[in-house]
Amino acid sequence: MIKVAIVALPFCHGSGVIGVMDFFAAANYCDRAWDRSEPRFDCQIVTVDNQPVRSYSGIPIAPTVDWQNYAADVIIVGSAMEAVLGDRHIDAALTMSRTLHPWLQGAVDRGAVVASVCTGSFVLAEAGLLDDQVATTHWRAAPAFRRRYPNLRLETEQLLVDNGLIICAGGATSFVDLCLYLVERLGSPALAVACSKLLILDARRSEQTPYMSFYGSRSHQDEKIGEVQGWLEQHYAEHIAIDELAERAHLGARTFKRRFKDATGETPLSYLQHLRIEAAKHALESTRRQTAQIIWDVGYEDASSFRRLFKRNVGCTMEEYRRRFSYVTPQRRKPQLALANTRE
Repeated sequence: MIKVAIVALPFCHGSGVIGVMDFFAAANYCDRAWDRSEPRFDCQIVTVDNQPVRSYSGIPIAPTVDWQNYAADVIIVGSAMEAVLGDRHIDAALTMSRTLHPWLQGAVDRGAVVASVCTGSFVLAEAGLLDDQVATTHWRAAPAFRRRYPNLRLETEQLLVDNGLIICAGGATSFVDLCLYLVERLGSPALAVACSKLLILDARRSEQTPYMSFYGSRSHQDEKIGEVQGWLEQHYAEHIAIDELAERAHLGARTFKRRFKDATGETPLSYLQHLRIEAAKHALESTRRQTAQIIWDVGYEDASSFRRLFKRNVGCTMEEYRRRFSYVTPQRRKPQLALANTRE
């Protein structure tokens, strides 16, 4: 029997805890359908102090075992905090989880798999388990992760990263992708397919990129760069030269480029491209305008160049993005009544 421990931290994503329990229960159900004599997975919930915690939605989650007495083969650390709210919130949340660090480290030392979902990656990083590994986390938490762990390799485009014993999954609902992957790895591909059919799930997603949105960093103190950012956000569709932006900031071109990158983490050109891509995504979601018109409206004359840029940054074509995320119902023509020919 494979022992699975789900770490429920205070203010966690509740469905990411109960959902994992439900997924492995479904895996056991599928196994029993094949006349397996005993459940393959023993899935339990643990908390830092072995007391119930309150999830972010307010629902209490109680531990089912004490973590000190549970030698798990797989440990899944769920969403741990709202990392986008600022470093102070991160500090408070991660302080609570330090008690678990020796348990997590000892699990890896004896060959157990330790995985994170969403901002659970911060817990693994604090425990030193992501050193020399590749990590992913929720794309909104990526700036905070990079500030806190500048020497760790973070690939937020990836929805799932497997380092062997250490696995990271991206957004909060990526626990589904993680569970499907673990069932395939620890059980069998056939069992994973059976679970996906029973739970009506698509095959594993591979990227977070289509779900990501660009938020230009405004947390810096460089007022001149902030003014240029504000101007760009209003005039991104115009013909814009970098030297003109430098003049607007009353800076030399080289100084402007350096200060812009230091303040925002982006070059002026990449920042402008991100703004245009976000505008195009919004138009694809909210209008039925032709893609060629959208490309023109966001400031590009070379349609093929923008299409390549869009796919490289978003991970899919403009048409694919519209099919997945459009919330505008296409207008349908009213059916014409066929009139029978009549003889006079």
